Amino acid sequence: MLKAVAIFNRNTKNSRPFKDYYVQWFNTLKNDLLPLLRRSLSHPNSLTILSTHVELLHQHFQSFYHALDLSASNDVAHLLFPDWRNSLEKPLLWLGDLHPYLFTNLVRSFLQDDDDDDDYDGVNDIHQIRSDNRIADLSEFRLRSDLNPSEVTDPFSDKPWQVAMAWRNPSEALISRMDEIERGLREIVPALNARVREAEARFVDRVVDKWYPCRERKEEAKVAVGSTLEAHMEELVSVFLDANRLRRSVIGEIVGETSVYQGALFLEALAQFLIGFRDQDLQVTASTGSNRHHHHRLHHRRRC
Repeated sequence: MLKAVAIFNRNTKNSRPFKDYYVQWFNTLKNDLLPLLRRSLSHPNSLTILSTHVELLHQHFQSFYHALDLSASNDVAHLLFPDWRNSLEKPLLWLGDLHPYLFTNLVRSFLQDDDDDDDYDGVNDIHQIRSDNRIADLSEFRLRSDLNPSEVTDPFSDKPWQVAMAWRNPSEALISRMDEIERGLREIVPALNARVREAEARFVDRVVDKWYPCRERKEEAKVAVGSTLEAHMEELVSVFLDANRLRRSVIGEIVGETSVYQGALFLEALAQFLIGFRDQDLQVTASTGSNRHHHHRLHHRRRC
């Protein structure tokens, strides 16, 4: 239902500029800010310089959500279903952009790595993002269950000790704060989903009530449906802004509660995650696997 409204109300005049903005934003992330942060992590001679680069990357993510907010009033329907996202990214989206659970799951992956280092049991702890009955498997952030400890490569083995030890023995205050953030998400995310469902239901009821009495008078019907659609779009903008506020808040809380080194590794992982899902080879592999599965199902049906 919501996607149908998005297609009906899509403003092609405003959709292209934000797509161009995202390409520029992404290229800055990939080619400038992430390499800068990694150089600071490889040679952390100055905590001040590393802190500056962490804040640059943090503000880069914040600026993206502020840009989304500014564009929402022009074309929220297009932002809710962004065509600049590829088929691998779209299952991770919630109300137009990354699900905030993804941010907390990244932190949990670091925390779980610390537990695995203390007591490796060979179990693959899979973190999942659940959004509207869709699950995105983040198991690539975990150790594969078929590996022995001797076969596992430590991603921090070539890092300076300050970086390698950043997530060892995290503080109780950090763990407690992550619990609080996740409890908040479990309350806020369903509430925003409910607002979308209620807005859709009201739109369906009102558009029929407005259209039916003047269905034979084209101009009156157009005005009636248009006013109903406008009210619906205003509600969607409100929900979209609240979702972005939640995303900004979660990222900000994580960066604020972690140490400089922990925050740097978190932002590095988040940037790497985004860049990885736009990798052309990965997209081709996923597409090939999907086509193979589709052909297998067709062959199976024909045999039956």
